Amino acid sequence: MKIGRSIGIILSVLVVIIIAAVIYIMTSLDSIVAGAIQKYGSQVTQTPVQVSSVNIDLKAGAASIEQLSVGNPDGFSAPDIFTLGGISTALDVASSSKDLIVIEEILVNAPVVSYEINKAGASNIKELQKNIEQSTGAAGEAPAETPESSGPKMVIRKLVIEGGKIDAKVAALGDKSLSADLPRIQLNNIGEKSGGATGAEVARQVIDAIIAGVGPAVANLGLEKYVGKSLDEAKALLDEKVGSEIGESLGDKAKEGAEGLKNLLGK
Repeated sequence: MKIGRSIGIILSVLVVIIIAAVIYIMTSLDSIVAGAIQKYGSQVTQTPVQVSSVNIDLKAGAASIEQLSVGNPDGFSAPDIFTLGGISTALDVASSSKDLIVIEEILVNAPVVSYEINKAGASNIKELQKNIEQSTGAAGEAPAETPESSGPKMVIRKLVIEGGKIDAKVAALGDKSLSADLPRIQLNNIGEKSGGATGAEVARQVIDAIIAGVGPAVANLGLEKYVGKSLDEAKALLDEKVGSEIGESLGDKAKEGAEGLKNLLGK
C-alpha cells in the first residue's frame, strides 16, 4: 500500500497543477500556458515536465492539454515516470467569479505510471515523492495554505481519471515486465457543500481517492518487498520465492503419488 500511496500523492499533485493551470487560463490573458505548466511542474517535481500542446477556448471556458509527461529522476532507465495522454477541462463560466471557480469537468485520460526499482533498490516513485516534498515543504500532506496565498476556491462537479496503467520494471527480475490496469476514478461535486474548496482540500480528496483505487492494483504486483534491497538481496528474495513455489509444487506431486500408491495397494 505504501507504493500506492506514493503514486496517489504524485498523481494528485499533477492534478492540482492542472487545476491551477485551468484557473490561470481563465483568469489571465497570457498565452504561454504550456510554458507555465512546464516551468512550475518542473520546479515541483525537480524533473523535466513537458507538454505537447495546449488548446484554449476562452469564450467556451474549455481547454485541453495533450501528452503531459514527467521525467524520471536520475538513476532510472525510462525517460518518463508519468505520462498523461490527454487532459480536458470545461468551466461553468456563468457561475464562476474571481472568488469561486466552477469547473464542470476535468478528464485525465490514459495516465501511465512507469514504476522502477533499480539495482540499488531505489524506487523512482519514492525518489519523485521526496522531490515533491522538498519543493512543497510537505511530508505526504497537502501544502498548507494561508488566506493570502490560497487564491479562489473551487467547485469541481466531475473529476475523472481513466484508462490508466502501471508498467513496472525491477532490476532483479531482468527483462521481465509487469503491468497492471489502474481503476477508473471519479469524484463528484468537490467543494459543492462547503461553497468551494481550497487547492489543499482538493488535493486531499484526490489523494484519498487515488490511493484507495491504486493501492490494491499496485499491491497485486508484489513489488514492495524489493524496495530498499540491493540487487543481490533482491535476487536472494526471488530465489527464495521460486524455491518455495517449487517445493510446494513438489509436495503436491508427492501427495498425489502417495494417494495413487495407496489406491493401487487398496489401502
